[in-house]
Amino acid sequence: MAGVVALVALTVPCAAADPIASGVLDAPTLSLTDLGSDATLSFYGETSSASVSIPVPNGLVPATLNATLNLPFDIRYGLLTVLQDDRIISKIGLPLTDSAPVAIPLDGVRVIDNSVTLTLTLNVLAGEGFCLDQLNPVQLVGASVAYRGTEVAPTTIADFLPPILRKLTIAVPSTPSVAESDTAIQLAAALVERYRDQAPQVVLVPLADGTTTPSEPAAPMERQIVIKEGPDLGLSIIPANGVPALLISGAQDKLSNQARLLTDPSLNMAVSAKAVAGELHPSTWTPGNSTSLAELRQPALTATGLAPQIGIALDQTRFGHPTQGFRVHLLGSYTPVPAAFGAQLTASVGGEVIDTWSPDAVGAIDRWVDVPGRLVGRYTSLAVAVNTSGATGRCGEFRPITLRIGGNTVVESSVAQVPMPPGFGSLPQALMPRIQLGIKESSFADTVRAAQIVVGLQRLSVIPLSTTVTSLKQAINGDDPAILISADGWNDPSIALPVSASDRQITLAGGEQGAPPTTLNLDPGIQFGSLQTVFTGKRSVLVATSNGAPNRLDDLLRWLDEDAQRWSQLKGNALVAIAGQEPALVPGRTPAGVYGPPATAAPQAAERNGNSPLALWAAAGASVAVVAGFVALRWRSRRPKSEPSAADEQQ
Repeated sequence: MAGVVALVALTVPCAAADPIASGVLDAPTLSLTDLGSDATLSFYGETSSASVSIPVPNGLVPATLNATLNLPFDIRYGLLTVLQDDRIISKIGLPLTDSAPVAIPLDGVRVIDNSVTLTLTLNVLAGEGFCLDQLNPVQLVGASVAYRGTEVAPTTIADFLPPILRKLTIAVPSTPSVAESDTAIQLAAALVERYRDQAPQVVLVPLADGTTTPSEPAAPMERQIVIKEGPDLGLSIIPANGVPALLISGAQDKLSNQARLLTDPSLNMAVSAKAVAGELHPSTWTPGNSTSLAELRQPALTATGLAPQIGIALDQTRFGHPTQGFRVHLLGSYTPVPAAFGAQLTASVGGEVIDTWSPDAVGAIDRWVDVPGRLVGRYTSLAVAVNTSGATGRCGEFRPITLRIGGNTVVESSVAQVPMPPGFGSLPQALMPRIQLGIKESSFADTVRAAQIVVGLQRLSVIPLSTTVTSLKQAINGDDPAILISADGWNDPSIALPVSASDRQITLAGGEQGAPPTTLNLDPGIQFGSLQTVFTGKRSVLVATSNGAPNRLDDLLRWLDEDAQRWSQLKGNALVAIAGQEPALVPGRTPAGVYGPPATAAPQAAERNGNSPLALWAAAGASVAVVAGFVALRWRSRRPKSEPSAADEQQ
C-alpha cells in the first residue's frame, strides 16, 4: 500500500502566464522516437493494423501524424483509417507513389491521462503480379507528431513529471552526504525505469554553496530536481518563469523516502506545490521459479501466416536473478494443417532448433521444451513456429495458419550458481536483488560515476534496480553484489581484476582456470580507465577503476552514456579506454565456465584480418615487449532500439 502524502498549500506564480515561458514546448513537432516509439509503422498483407501511443504534455493536442510512404512495389489502391477506440478519427487515401509525404489529420482525438492511443488500419491492393506479405510490407517511415498549443508548466508535485522527458538533471551539493548520493542514484534509476522507452539523458550537477536552485533554467522536455539534506521535510516546487525545479529535502534518514514519492502510485494525489510523504514501501514483484506467460506480461501471443512464428521473451532481469536455464510448458493451438500440406512444429533459440514435433489433427499444443543454459542470455527469445510446405496459392491465400500460445503457458527457471552468460552478459541480473555502491565519502565525482553506471544497467532491466551507497571498503568486504568505484587505481588483493597495471606492466588474467597470466611491458607506459566484471565464487562485482588516470575512466563512462544502446552490446568481462582511442573490449579473459573454455574462432579471425592482439596498447606505447593473447575489438554500433536478439546475447 502506498504511504500517506501530506499536502501543504503554497501560492506559486502561474508559469503559463508568459505566452512563451522558459522551458515549455510551443506547437512542437516531435519524432515518434522522441516519444518512445518506433518511427516506422509497418503493414503486412492486404489488410493490417498498427497501434501507436502518443504522449501529450499539458496544454498540447496532437494535430497531425506525419510520415513518408515506403512502398515495396507499385500499389493500385490504399486507404488508411485511424481509430481511437471505436471512433473514426480520419480516413485518407494513400498516395500511389513511393516516398510520398503522408499527413494524417488527428482532429477530434481525446487526451486521456496525457496520452492518445490510435489504431491505424491499412487496406491496400498490390500492383499486378506482386504480393504483400511478411517480406514486403507497406511502411510509414520517419513518423512524427505535430502538436497544437503551448505546454503548461507544472505548478504541483503531481504534474511535475511530464509525459515526454528527454533530459533529467539532478543537482546535489558539491560534497554530497551518503544520503544525498544514495537518493540521487536511486531516483535516477527509478526515473530511467519509468521513462524506459524514451531513454532520457541523466545528468548530475553540483549545487553552488548555500543554494537550493539549479544555476541554469530548464530546457524544453527537461526536468531539474534538487536533492539536499535539510530541516524542511518534503518535496517543494521552486517557482520559476517557466518550468520550475523540484526540491527534495529532509533529514538523512528521511531523504530517500521523500524521493520515492515521484514513482509511487500516490503521486497523482500530491496536487499541491509542496507534499510530505509518509513511509513508502517500494515493492518490486518478481515471479519466482515457476510462473506463467500472463504473469510475465505476455497474456496471449498470436501470429497468422503460412508459416507463423511466435517469440516468447524470457528476460533474466524480470526474474530478478541470474538463471541457468528455462523449462517451458507450451500450451496453445494452431489451425489444423490440411493433408495436402507438409508441416512440422519447432522450438528454437537464436536460430538453433531445440525441439521438433509433428502436428496433430486438432491443432493443440501441449509440450514441454527445455532451453539449455548455453543458449540463455540476458534476454532469450524462444521461437515457436509452424513450418509448412505445399501449394500455397499465388500470394499465399490458401488457408493461412493462426498460431496461438496461451498466457497459461508455464515458465520454470532455476537460479544459476555461476552467472550465465559470464561477464557483462550477466549484468544486471547477477547484481540483483540489491546492489551495494562503494564510493569515496563526500565525493561528487564518484556519485556521478556510480549514477552513470547504475543508469546504464537500469536501461537493461525491466524492473527497478535497488541500490545502497556505502563506503568503498564496506562494499569490498560485504557479501552483497556490488559496484565498486575506485577511480585512482585498484590495489585490493581480495578481488583480482581481469586487466591490471603496475608501473609499465599490464597483466591479463589467464583465460582458463589455472592458466598463467599474460604480461605486457610497455615503454613508455600508458594510462587507461576500465570497467571490469568479476565473479568471486560467491557474488558478482563490477569494478570501475584506472591505473592512476581517473579522467580516462570518466571518458569511458561518458562514451557509454552517449548511446543508450552501448551497455547492451558489451561482451567479455573488461572494457578499457586510453586517450585518443575508442574504448575496447578485452575478450577471452573469462575463466572457463560450466560449458568449457571460451571459443577461439573470433580472436583467430581477427588476427587473420590484420588486427594485432596488441593493437590497443601498441597504439599508445613506443614498443611492446611481450605479445599478449587478446584482441582489441573496435566498437560496432549496430543494435536497434528494440531489445537485443538471443543470438547477440549468447556471444
